[in-house]
This record gives sequence, C-alpha cells and structure tokens, in this order.
Amino acid sequence: MPRIVRFEDYQADLQTGELRKKGMKIRLSGQPFQILALLLEKPGELITREEIRAKLWPDEVFVDFDHSLNAAVNKLREALCDSTNDVHFIETLPKRGYRFIGPIKVVNDVPAAPITSGPRAWPSRKLRVAVVAAGLAIVVLLAWSAIHRTTRASSADTQGHLVIAVEPLENLSGDPGQDFFVNGLTEEVITQLGQLNPERIGVVKYGSSAARQAGAMLPDLHKQPGLQFLLEGSVRRQDERARISIRLLRVADETTVWTESFDRNVGDVLSLQSEIAGRIGRELQIRVLARGNRKPVEPAVIESYFRGRFELARHTLPVPDAARAHFQRAIELDPSYAPAYAGLADFYASSAVGNDEGIEQAWQLAEKYAIQALTLDSESAETHAAIAQIKLMHDWDWHAAREHALRALQLNPSLPEAHAVYAHYLRTAGNVEEALNQRKLAVALDPFRTDLKDDLLFESYFVRDYQSIVASARQTLASDPNDPSAHDALCINLGRLGLFDESVVECGKFLALAGHSDWAAEYAREYRKRGYEAASLLVARKRLNEILKQPQPDLWDLANAYVLADKREETLRTLFQGLQIHEPGLLQVRVDPDFDSIRNDPRYIELVRQIGFPTE
Repeated sequence: MPRIVRFEDYQADLQTGELRKKGMKIRLSGQPFQILALLLEKPGELITREEIRAKLWPDEVFVDFDHSLNAAVNKLREALCDSTNDVHFIETLPKRGYRFIGPIKVVNDVPAAPITSGPRAWPSRKLRVAVVAAGLAIVVLLAWSAIHRTTRASSADTQGHLVIAVEPLENLSGDPGQDFFVNGLTEEVITQLGQLNPERIGVVKYGSSAARQAGAMLPDLHKQPGLQFLLEGSVRRQDERARISIRLLRVADETTVWTESFDRNVGDVLSLQSEIAGRIGRELQIRVLARGNRKPVEPAVIESYFRGRFELARHTLPVPDAARAHFQRAIELDPSYAPAYAGLADFYASSAVGNDEGIEQAWQLAEKYAIQALTLDSESAETHAAIAQIKLMHDWDWHAAREHALRALQLNPSLPEAHAVYAHYLRTAGNVEEALNQRKLAVALDPFRTDLKDDLLFESYFVRDYQSIVASARQTLASDPNDPSAHDALCINLGRLGLFDESVVECGKFLALAGHSDWAAEYAREYRKRGYEAASLLVARKRLNEILKQPQPDLWDLANAYVLADKREETLRTLFQGLQIHEPGLLQVRVDPDFDSIRNDPRYIELVRQIGFPTE
C-alpha cells in the first residue's frame, strides 16, 4: 500500500491518516478518511458498497449502514470541495459503490511535514468531551440579571432592563459571496447595541444565517421570559453601495416600534451601525452612552476586515490562514484601523491553542497585535477579552487576566467572548460552579454558536455533571443517530455514572464509527471476561500507542493518554514538561476528573504549587 498519495492540491498520508491541502491539515478522520484510503489504493476502480461495509462495518457492529456510509462520503466530499454535481474526485456508481477518478501521484520519499496545526489522530480531551448541546440553555432574563451581577451594575431594578434579540441580517444581494459582508454587519450591530448602555440594554443573538438557510426551527420568542424586542433587517449590496433596512418589533404584540432604510457607501457602514444603535436607544427612551462617531473607513478596509472575521468564525482547526491575510490587508490599507489588529490577535491566539509547534511565536504575535489594538482603541471589549485570554493561557498573569476579562464585561456585558474568557479564568481559580454559569451566559447570548455550546458541555464535565452531558448527547443522537462525538460522550459519561453495560454499548459504537471496528470487538470481549475497568484500560492503551506513533504528539493529548492508560510516571513527567512551556491544558488539571488517580502523589502536589493557581 502506498504511503503518500497526491492529487491536485491535496496530499493524503495513508499511514498517519492525515489529509493536507497546500500543506495545511484538513480535519478528516475516522471513516471518511478510511473510505478515501480505500479509493486511493485502487484509483479508477470500483470500490463496492459491500467492500466498504466489510472493511468499516463488520457484521458484529450494529449501525444503520446506508445512513452511515452516505454521511461519511458526504464528509469526505466536503473536505475535498467535491460534489455530485461537479465531480472532481469521488464518482458515485448508483447502488454499486464509488470510484476515485482524479489523477494521482504516489510518493515514496516522504518529506518532513510542515509545521502546521490541525486535528490529531485521536481527538484531544477538549474535543472528546464536547458534543453538540441542546438549544437555548437558560432564559434570557436570568442571563441578564446574572450579567449585571457579574459586572456589579449599580442598579438593582431588573424592571428597568430591556433585552433585545437580534436576528442575523438577511442577504438580499442575490450573491452568497456577500455573506461575509452581511454577517459582519450583523456582528457590528450586536456590538454597538451591547455598548449602547450596558446597565439598561442586554443583547442576545437570535438564530444564525446557517440555520435560516437550512430552514431550522427557532425558539418561540413569546416563550422567552424577559425578552421584549426583536431587531431584524436585510442588506442589499451593489458595488460600493449598500442598502440596509432595519425593523424593531415589540415581542408581546408584534407591533413595529421603528423601521427605516439607509443607503450608504460601504466605507460608511460601521458609523451607520452606531447611528442605528443610537436611534434604537432614543426610540426606547434609553440614555445613550455614546463612544463618539466612528470615522468613515475605506470600503476595501471594511471588506478585508469582514472577510477575516468570517474566516475566523468557522471555528475550525487549523485556523484558516486566509483570516490572517485579510486582517493584514486591512492594516496595510489603514494602519490606524484598530479592529484589524484585534483580529490578528485572535488569529494568532487561536493558532497557538491549536498547535504545539511555533506556539511561543504565535502567543508573542497575539500579544503584540492585541496591545496595538488597545493603543488605538482602549474601549474595545473584544480587545480586552483577547488580552485576557493571552494573559491567562500564555503569561499565567492571573491578576491581569481577571482585570481585562472584567473590563470586557463592563464595556459590553452582551459579548459572549467576554463571558467565555472569564469562565476560563474562574475555572483556573477553582470556582467551577461560577465558571459553568458564565458558560451558560455565553450560550444564552448566542445560542447557535456550536463552539460556545461545546465549551458549556466541557465545563459540565469539570463540575462532574455527567447526567447533563448524557442528556445532551441523547438529544443529538435523536437527530443524528451516528454522531461519533455523541456516542463518545455517552461512552465516557455513562461510565462515570456507573452504568457500565450502557457505556460499553456506546463505546463500541463510537469505536466503530471512528474506524476501529477491530478495537470494538476486542473491547467487548475484554468487558465480558474482565470487567469495565480492564476493557477501558485496553482501549486507553491502544489510543496511547496511536498517539505515540505521531512524529510530534500534542503534549496535553499525550498527558491525557498516559493518565487514562494508568501510566503514572509518564503522566507526571509529561505534565512537568508542560510546566516549562506554560502548556494551557495545565490550567484545568485541578478540576479534570481524568487526573483524580494521581492527586495523592507528592509530585502532583508539587506541580500544583509550581503553577501557583489563583484563588477566587
């Protein structure tokens, strides 16, 4: 079997299970990659559905084969930017199977892999715990009261607080390529409203562009206590002009409070968002705490910045380099444009979290650009949140991290990222219950952000609320019976609850869906012979071996693999290695249940002492 196969801009390493495009890793693992490997082993030849089933779904694994195969092939096509309407690589032969039709080149001499970030052969602990969570987690009024408790608002009169739901603006340009522009305007409206008068107005995001396109059902606004108003609108762009139509409705009786359309040059749209926020404040008789009018910006600057944010919002690993290029282009066009520096800070911070290689340089660049952004605009909540993340995860400067997080919340209590970074600080300080509350607030403010919902489930694991994770995973499986992350979450958390028989069933399903059907059969036999602990240890050691085969394993993934494989010496050695480089994962070591087995070891106690955790 060939080791490396190249086709067009892609390179597949059939040994390590990695797919790259132009040197950058693409998130593709488990069954979709195994199907790709089968096709690449016999290019131009039919690979029947029966062959695929025998390889990936043996008889003793019970799954909906047709659904699972179609889902895996769709994920593969998505990764290759392929489609059934415009086939470049994967050809479907109806009712028979598939064939790889693109030209390939087999490479025997394998060059060293470029230094990039990307998914591991086995997901990190962060990803394995996270599953797609349920919808709106808490009522908006409760969220708003908690926001003001966090920011120490002076007024205790909750009757004076108004909560506005903002629906993503609709793109009426007839060009999906303008989605980045419309999404950028939506985020700007939310930001400006959130900073309008933080003590009186709270802002939550209602729905998403993707949900609208998919025809997803949104929560009934009338059933959301405390939600008084809905802001909706549309954008129609033509060349350098944009028409933005806005309508503010009262939820109780669905009457229009205010509506207006604006025709502006693209370069003026950011100042327009401030104007819209001010108009809403006056209509609602709210005192506007204005930050001053924003100067007009060249259309090309706006376009580059919005494109950069659009790329970052994908929340994928590796972080799209296109985001960096767009932010840098905006700075080249206007060196005084603070949001572009903040965008670069977010890009490099995200790159540092997702990649051990080049991590120090990435953190340094993140801090450099964040400071530049703050110098240009000291009242930006987004920039304070970015600096809080850097101070927390890299510098381990607990005081500065806390102060910047709270300043971000003070400037804009409706900013989900501010609550997220404050939650991370609180977890680091050992206050996991309040950290969980902050995660709930972040989700309430933007209920369709999957990364925020994933982090909420992650936090639930640290407070050992395994039941809520189980409930969320089961809700996910109700709509997608073969979601690997949901089966993995059930595998782990049912075991934590002592429901071993149910856990074993889910573990077997997850292993099969992850492309390890042979492990699933061996795991089931081990459980029947020696029990749950022995079976779990068997799989943990297989996972460890997979990670050790990687040229440069992620340090935190390795520490997790060692501790789950009951390798105490190796676990502690790896944790102390992380201490030297301020490994961000160490910030959760005190609350992560996976490390309970080493807490009585004097070396673990010394590790905690050297980290010097804050108290809250």
